[in-house]
Amino acid sequence: MPFHSRNDLLIRTSDGRNCVLQEPLEFVTSTSIRYRVPVSSTTDGISTPSAIWVHYPPFGPWWLAGVVHDAAYRGSLEVFRDESWIKALLSKDDSDALFLEALESLGISLTDRTLLYQGVHIGGWKAFDKNREKP
Repeated sequence: MPFHSRNDLLIRTSDGRNCVLQEPLEFVTSTSIRYRVPVSSTTDGISTPSAIWVHYPPFGPWWLAGVVHDAAYRGSLEVFRDESWIKALLSKDDSDALFLEALESLGISLTDRTLLYQGVHIGGWKAFDKNREKP
């Protein structure tokens, strides 16, 4: 199983959109690389335009892939190396590729994962740059 979490993994904040992890979320890639989104990381689901939420809402079946992707963009994602967790600090391209693999591991259809991936790959530069500017 690529994802390791419990059903009560997240708690929503008062705005109904942003969430804070109450326990770590792990994702293991097809090449056995272990990534972890640590406790207190924030996420707003996948960043689709509200006009397409009827088809691609922020909290759909791709939810966990969005949590990993947000952590990768925000610089809080960790990777297991040399028996300890360290900051992953993935590039934008690597973050997007990890999102695509996470979508596939969740059983998201080829069409849906291609559209979601292309959306972040083409349109995610502003979010990536903004998140990496934060201290």
